[in-house]
Amino acid sequence: MALTQDTWKEVYAAFDPTMRVEFDDADLYVGRPGAVAQSIVDDLRLGLDPFGKWVVCGAMGSGKSSEIVQLARLLWNSHAVIGLDLPRSVARVDRLAPAEVLYLIGLAAIRAARDLWNHDISPQTITELHASFSPLLNESAREINPGEILQGVALLTAHALGGSAVVAGAGAAARAAAGAVPGKLKVTRGTTLGGSARATKDGDPDLERLRAAVDAVLAEVATYRPPVVLVDGLDKIQELRPIRDLFSGSQLLSLPHAPVVYTGPITLMLATEWQQVAGRFHRARLTNVISRRPDLPHIVVDDDKIAAGVAALKEVVAHRLRRMDLVPDDIFATGSLARLIEASGGLLRDLIQLVNRAIRWCLRHDAVEITAQAVDEALIELRREYEITLNGKRVEELVYVARNGEPSGNGEVSAELLLGGYVLPYANGRVWFAPHAILRGLRPGL
Repeated sequence: MALTQDTWKEVYAAFDPTMRVEFDDADLYVGRPGAVAQSIVDDLRLGLDPFGKWVVCGAMGSGKSSEIVQLARLLWNSHAVIGLDLPRSVARVDRLAPAEVLYLIGLAAIRAARDLWNHDISPQTITELHASFSPLLNESAREINPGEILQGVALLTAHALGGSAVVAGAGAAARAAAGAVPGKLKVTRGTTLGGSARATKDGDPDLERLRAAVDAVLAEVATYRPPVVLVDGLDKIQELRPIRDLFSGSQLLSLPHAPVVYTGPITLMLATEWQQVAGRFHRARLTNVISRRPDLPHIVVDDDKIAAGVAALKEVVAHRLRRMDLVPDDIFATGSLARLIEASGGLLRDLIQLVNRAIRWCLRHDAVEITAQAVDEALIELRREYEITLNGKRVEELVYVARNGEPSGNGEVSAELLLGGYVLPYANGRVWFAPHAILRGLRPGL
């Protein structure tokens, strides 16, 4: 069928790679091989670790945020879900100190209780939370306004719609929540936090006071439903030092008296990085979707698993088109979607980007479908973005990964390529790594 220009524009907007899957976008979620949300839910419901801490780690754009939001949906009827959206709450996620993250968890719990469940945390508890955080601030940040910071905290569930989002507990406050509509939360502008806390060490009395204050907030939430905290955004950090400061340099993120799930950076998939934090967190690896046969002869993947991966990626595209009553055959020429899926390397973000760029080519050329030429242009555009930052050391590391199925461990270079999405993780009984499929043939050995 021939699409009108306006319909093409709608399709283009549906494949905006910057668009996040929100709480009320359940129709866009695809349960794919390697998904982790259901596994965490099962652990919580079985009571295997009532106050466990999880880190969902994987490549940038692999779908970690979507898994966290899906986790919120799955737990909504059994837990008081406190979803902290860090990228929308602070200007500089990469500068957050552990004390700031813990304080933000307390603020998110206060805001969720008030705005989602119509339950006010006691003034004394709120006052103590603010008072306990004040001594941990830098001198330059001592004048922050607690009320403004509270309003600046963004919740993952802020876009939930309708009465189904309301907690129905036994207490009077929970019963009063029957009319709460989470979708009507005020728009936040983000907080001034991110680099505002002074340097601390575990055992600092001020840190212990803050931990106790956050636990007091969570204890009030627990009077009507067990809380679970979901923290999205720490995976956005692109430098090793702040990653290590948060996850291995301090125990603070593992201390809240409630189950907490963090999205974390891909470097925590490496044995050397994980050894330092394994005693405090469960690791949930979100590997990329296997969409083609591995190049390494010692890694064997069944055809059925590859087919399942390709089918899941097709569903990611199909779910977005369904909102406009379209199916993939309406916009893709034969073989075009398969080529984009293979080139994406099973990285969800890059699949969305490639489709977006192919659609843009169609708009520019008044094409009636995404042809082989549209795919070629999309691949060239995305490949150029990766190629522009390649240097001799990075190419050498990529060739090593292609030959060995794992990073060399060469310090900053290995970490840079993992954090930047040049090297992607996969799993089939064991985890292995490969250069992004978009880089194939770009240099000898890739």
